[in-house]
Amino acid sequence: PLLPDVEIFLKAVDWPLKYNEFYDVKQVATARALLAEGMARAKALQSGKSPWTTATGPVVRGFRSRIDGSVQPYGIVVPATWTAGDTRPRHLYVFNHGRGETTTELSFISSSMKSKGEFSPEDTFVVHPYGRFCNATKFAGETDVFEAMAHASANYPIDQNRIAMTGFSMGGASVWHLAAH
Repeated sequence: PLLPDVEIFLKAVDWPLKYNEFYDVKQVATARALLAEGMARAKALQSGKSPWTTATGPVVRGFRSRIDGSVQPYGIVVPATWTAGDTRPRHLYVFNHGRGETTTELSFISSSMKSKGEFSPEDTFVVHPYGRFCNATKFAGETDVFEAMAHASANYPIDQNRIAMTGFSMGGASVWHLAAH
C-alpha cells in the first residue's frame, strides 16, 4: 500500500522527460532531488520502514487511481500536534491549487515537499490535491480530489464531520464545482 508514495517520484521525472515538460533549467536539479527522495523512500520500504508516514509538516503522499491505475500525488500538511499512534480526530482542509501552465507533477511535488501552502491552521490536516494539472479538478481531477481525501483519512485521524474545502483562483472554481455535486 505504500508503493505509490515511492512511485510518484519516478513518474514526476519520467513524464517531463517523455513529454518535453521541463520549463526551466533549474528543474533538472529538482528532478535529481525528487529521484533521490524516491530512492530514499524505496530503500526505507525495502528495510521495512516508512518515516514519511509519521512525519509532520509538509509531506507528499501518493495513491493509485481507481480510474486508470496510475499513481497520483498529493501534498498533506501534517500538524505538529500529531504523533504516530495519536487517534484524536482532527479537522481537514482541502486546498485546491490555482492555475499554472507550468504546474507539472515535478513542480507540484517539489513545492508540496517544502511549503505548507497559503494557510495551515494549527492542529489541522491540510490536503493539497494535484488533480491532474490545470483542469479545475474536473473529470479525472475530480475523482483525484476525493481519492486524496480518502487516502488521507485512511492514514491519519480525520474527523469526517469537520472537512472543509477551499482554493485559490482556479481552485476556488474547483470548490464551487465539487460542492455543486
